[in-house]
Amino acid sequence: MANPDHMARLLAGGPYWNSWRAAGDLSEVDLRGAELAGVDLRGADLWYAKLHGADLGAARLEGAVLTRADLSLALLRNANLYRAVLRGAILDRASLSGAAPVEADLTLAKVTEAAVEGAIFTGALVWGANFFGSDVASAHGLERRSGWIQDERGVPRREAPGVGLDRRGLMLEGLRRAGGA
Repeated sequence: MANPDHMARLLAGGPYWNSWRAAGDLSEVDLRGAELAGVDLRGADLWYAKLHGADLGAARLEGAVLTRADLSLALLRNANLYRAVLRGAILDRASLSGAAPVEADLTLAKVTEAAVEGAIFTGALVWGANFFGSDVASAHGLERRSGWIQDERGVPRREAPGVGLDRRGLMLEGLRRAGGA
């Protein structure tokens, strides 16, 4: 359940929200299950926010900072995520169908078992992103890249429960293949 104070501050508008965050209140932002469909959140500082199960369908999130945000099970259908920063964000089982993370930064994001049908990833940074179990065939601008977390056959791998992948090993392997190590 979303914190009512956090909801009221966010719905007061992006500039008010960002001023509150910039004032030094780095308390944990709890917006779990929030109803934010269609809300204008352009440029909002939602760094480390808990947005688990939130409805952000058709929300305007252009330039929003969602670094390390928990967006698991969030509904982001048709959301505009143009140039949003989702570095290290958790999007497990989220619905990104029809969303537009165009030129968004999804570096090291976890987008496992997510619905990405029709999503537009053109120009998005996806280095180290984990798309295991997400059917990316109908997503636009999202080709398989060597930076994805994959096994030796090129198939995205699942992380063991409670154990993170050692990305250093993946980078070293990439260097070996390129003749750099």
